[in-house]
Amino acid sequence: MLPPASPGGLQPHRYDSGMAPWNVSSDTLTIEQKPGRSPSRWLRQNSLRIAVILGLVEAAVAWAEGLRIVMMLVGVLAVVGYIQVRSRIPLAIRRPVWIVVTAQAVAGILLPAIYVGIGIAIVVAGIMLLILFLVMLGDLRRA
Repeated sequence: MLPPASPGGLQPHRYDSGMAPWNVSSDTLTIEQKPGRSPSRWLRQNSLRIAVILGLVEAAVAWAEGLRIVMMLVGVLAVVGYIQVRSRIPLAIRRPVWIVVTAQAVAGILLPAIYVGIGIAIVVAGIMLLILFLVMLGDLRRA
């Protein structure tokens, strides 16, 4: 309910005179500075992409050289070592170290995953071949 009109017929002000006329809500207005361009910001934004690409390259090299099991062991040791020392790594080099360790983990995971995928594909193909063979036997009985 509005307070009664003041003498002279003017309506009273709804808001305090110290408040800006456009600020009628209680929402917080935040003005953020436009982020600058810096190498650390770019590295932070692209660290996972860099690690995955490095991991794929390492996996390809390890596969070509026949170091499949070694790459998996290196990946496990790198991750366990990083977890042990991550609190003692200076912040300035923590992100690059994380990228290298993640690349080792990707390469270590990728090689066994390829062989597991090939193994699953072989099993599925064998089951499909068995089903097709049974269909062919059924067709032979009809003829």
